[in-house]
Amino acid sequence: MGKTADTLRSAAIWMAALPVFLAACLGIVIGTFVFRGRALEALIKGGCRAVLAAAGVRLRVRGRENIVPGRQYVVMMNHVSFFDPLVYQVSFPPPLRGAEEESHFGWPVYGAVLRRLGMFPLSRRDTARAVGTLRRAAAWIRERPGFSFGIMPEGTRTRDGRLSPFKRGGFLTAIEAGVDILPIVERGAFEIARKGSLIVRPGTIDVTVEPAVPTAGYTKETADELIARVRRVFLDRLGE
Repeated sequence: MGKTADTLRSAAIWMAALPVFLAACLGIVIGTFVFRGRALEALIKGGCRAVLAAAGVRLRVRGRENIVPGRQYVVMMNHVSFFDPLVYQVSFPPPLRGAEEESHFGWPVYGAVLRRLGMFPLSRRDTARAVGTLRRAAAWIRERPGFSFGIMPEGTRTRDGRLSPFKRGGFLTAIEAGVDILPIVERGAFEIARKGSLIVRPGTIDVTVEPAVPTAGYTKETADELIARVRRVFLDRLGE
């Protein structure tokens, strides 16, 4: 498809998906005042599904049998496109909260959703503040046994479609909280939406929920070994 046709199709997708996105955000914000528990989680995940569908993004999820009911995880997914927070929620059925780029909390509408859901603002510029946020997240995980915590270990979206280096923060959070890491690997998202571009191409994202990686026995001093172990799961699934 030519550049002009690609641009026109993307404009049509934005016109269809943006109202759905805004409606979903407003519905979730209002829902946090009305619903609790399963009803609220169903609203959140239903809103995410609706936005993906409106944008022409389909998910093909495998490996959900690796999610043990009632068990907490630090859920990690590779970061490819701006659809990733929605892919995260739809791919992982249990309740999930997590870390989000700090600047997103100031965005109209979407920032209100992040604040109402109790997401954790993560600074890319201030390492000390980011470390403090993730320590609070570890305490939150221990206090909220019904919730898992999501974080994208690369920290930012890939620019070339390949897996970027992993940051230590999420792994230290998992070790401190004493929960296993659940890798979720997505493929196909780079062809749909890329960093630095507003072009959106309809397509299918293949998502695989891998078996959990235990954190028992790892410490701050041996976290690099855990990072290498989890990274190998992603590299093998991505064929890198």
